[in-house]
Amino acid sequence: MWKRHLLHYAAQLYARPVTSVTRHFAASSTAVLRVQGLRRTCIVSPDAALWSGMAKMTQSRSSHMSSIKDRRAYDEKAFQHVKGSDVESLDLVSDGRLVSVKWADGKTSPFHSVWLRSVCFCPKCRMDHTGQSIVEFDNISSKSRILSAEDDGEGCLTVQWKEDPGHTGIFPLKFLKAQCYSKESLEEIRNNVQMTFSKDMVIPSFQHDEVLASRKALYKWVKALNETGISVVKGVPRGPGTGKQVVQRIAELLQHTVYGEVDNIKRDPRPINAAYTPKKLELHMDQVMYESPPGVQALHCIEFDENIVGGENIFVDMFEVVEAYRKQYPKEFDILCEVPVGFETLHYDRDWPTHMIHRRPTFATNKYGDLTGVVWNPHHIAALQVEEELVEPFFDAYGKFYKLINNFSKLFRIRLRAGDMVTFNNRRMSHGRAAFSGDGERFLQGYYIEISEFKSCVQVLSNLEGDGKPPVRVGNYDSL
Repeated sequence: MWKRHLLHYAAQLYARPVTSVTRHFAASSTAVLRVQGLRRTCIVSPDAALWSGMAKMTQSRSSHMSSIKDRRAYDEKAFQHVKGSDVESLDLVSDGRLVSVKWADGKTSPFHSVWLRSVCFCPKCRMDHTGQSIVEFDNISSKSRILSAEDDGEGCLTVQWKEDPGHTGIFPLKFLKAQCYSKESLEEIRNNVQMTFSKDMVIPSFQHDEVLASRKALYKWVKALNETGISVVKGVPRGPGTGKQVVQRIAELLQHTVYGEVDNIKRDPRPINAAYTPKKLELHMDQVMYESPPGVQALHCIEFDENIVGGENIFVDMFEVVEAYRKQYPKEFDILCEVPVGFETLHYDRDWPTHMIHRRPTFATNKYGDLTGVVWNPHHIAALQVEEELVEPFFDAYGKFYKLINNFSKLFRIRLRAGDMVTFNNRRMSHGRAAFSGDGERFLQGYYIEISEFKSCVQVLSNLEGDGKPPVRVGNYDSL
């Protein structure tokens, strides 16, 4: 009876009527006390001093949400599309090892005490202005236990810990809902980021002036580029360097390589790259000798004389090819997931001599078996240096994949015209070029954007102009 009076008194201090007061047992059979008000839910473990816990619950406070926003520790724009984040009930589980949040949409999210300690938004745990973590991880433990948890009625969950009674953890509810790691939530995220493959093989097309003038048009362009892996921007001015303004709509700084910030692709009597010849280019990904190869690539057509025969650009979705290869050759697929192959570029006779090599397996998968990365460039393949018993199995597997790529039926083909700029995800698509001949000029300028900056642009615009869903996989080895 005294506990009921005490809880009723606490609710009066909140200036909200008590709608229910219950005493129940958590999953661990540890008794907990719950108070539910009109907009506020609190759960308290009596293992620690109940009076101390109630004092913390009933003391006056300012708005936690206002506080973390004023400190700029939390940017609500990133979570504005999160739905169903009102709390229906809270439960402490396993003696405070977890708090289970039941949301208004009926879903339930379990959060470990130690996990909450790692993402806390209080001034002790996040830096003002940047929102970066300043948690001292050697001071948190998997043995961390929650004393009490409360929905403050203003968009935050607050937590008190048994081992750190002076520390009030603050967590925006929309952040928690978005970061839920229940089995169902992780499965939903995996489904949202899965690639889909083109059926009609039509390259999405956009207009230069609209992309430059409108954020909504920019979003449509990068969304299509993310989902299909390729797109064309038409009507780009023909002058050298004019394509830079378009790609800088995605990222201000372009990705620099040994070929500079802008790659001038035209015939050269002394070429340092096969692209500077009229020869056929095999399907490949650019600059795979880098630890982080270029992400989005843009090829701006400045001149393409009608007298030139050939020279069409060809593209193939490598993720679709690999999935077909996995079904047809499962053992060979495993070999290309395990055996590292090197890619290199050697140029000593130039202003900045270059000797680059990077080794990695051809395919990468995550713990679920989802394909997360592909690397492919037969023009830059290095001499294989692996254990003797792997040499023959590797080349058998590599040869079968090479044949499948070059005979794959689903190819994007395009003969660029002056003013066209084809943009594609170099971490997803392989591109090639038909040999060409004839008088006249074929002059393209190439630009690169780092893949993480492209992915960031898609997510930002999804939050600001779209539905807030994450980008589909971009081939950057993201493990989820």
